[in-house]
Amino acid sequence: MINSQSKHDKKQSILVIQTKSLKSFVHALRAFSAIRMHHDGAGITLVCSKAMLDFARVAPYFDEVIPDPGSVLGLCSLVRGQTFNRVYDLDASRRTKQVFNLAKTWRQRLGLEQPIPWCGHAKGCSYFYTNSDRAAAHCSDSLMTQIGVAGISEHPPASLAWVSRSVGTFALPLSLSEPFILFAIDPGGVNGVQWTPDHYAEMAAVSSARGERPVLIGEKKAQHITEAVVEVVPETINLCGQASYIELVFLAWAASCAIGADNSFMHLLAAAGCRSVVLYDPGSDAALSGHRGPDVTILRRHTLASIAVAEVVQALNSKTIA
Repeated sequence: MINSQSKHDKKQSILVIQTKSLKSFVHALRAFSAIRMHHDGAGITLVCSKAMLDFARVAPYFDEVIPDPGSVLGLCSLVRGQTFNRVYDLDASRRTKQVFNLAKTWRQRLGLEQPIPWCGHAKGCSYFYTNSDRAAAHCSDSLMTQIGVAGISEHPPASLAWVSRSVGTFALPLSLSEPFILFAIDPGGVNGVQWTPDHYAEMAAVSSARGERPVLIGEKKAQHITEAVVEVVPETINLCGQASYIELVFLAWAASCAIGADNSFMHLLAAAGCRSVVLYDPGSDAALSGHRGPDVTILRRHTLASIAVAEVVQALNSKTIA
């Protein structure tokens, strides 16, 4: 994390609001970097979810990272409690629109003072983005268009290279030098769908036969999937609920590939550059929020259960996106 008292002078103070999930944080990487480049020399504060605090504090884009207060009034107090020269509302939610309006002082409401320069979707804000292209644009591209309204023309690529500075924090019971394949077994998509335990078990057997140890990752333990996989491949390593986001990036860099449904972990792994096969049903839309990375294959079928292991294996043996 950048030392806020030694790296930048504080002629400008910028607030970035991004309080959503890991998936949304990954999609905002380009915007974070562009804001940092555009406001070089400013002090930039990020408000994020508690789950993202440790990860965000390692990122080079922010001088201070603080937890989301949770409520409208809490976030409003935060905005009013400091003198920000600009606010970038990357949440674009109903709550942040309310915060924009409630944070105005009485002098601002009477037109005697200008409100905080605000980039977002709240009507009346300085840099209003109508988001008219949201129905057709990927959310990462939409964020870049939004901040472009505020004069940001920089378009850096999404990068997680900065995670490498935290190599000393890797403490998982796995050697990164041995061949392994990641199974991100969290539910995915709008309806929280999963590949079946039998599919994961069959894929684990294929992986083991290829000389690659199956490694299970997820926010929580999925006992039914874990048991099915371990029964077939006893040497499987179960890291569900154990790996930090920083450690997941190191796993992504070392793994031969990753397989999973449309979940947040797969977004992180793909962005880190891990070869990824992502399983979609109709509840997932790659055009709007698809996984992005240098080597991503998306298999989309009517149900995840209809995606055969053979299709995944074929995808791993091919560079073609299905």
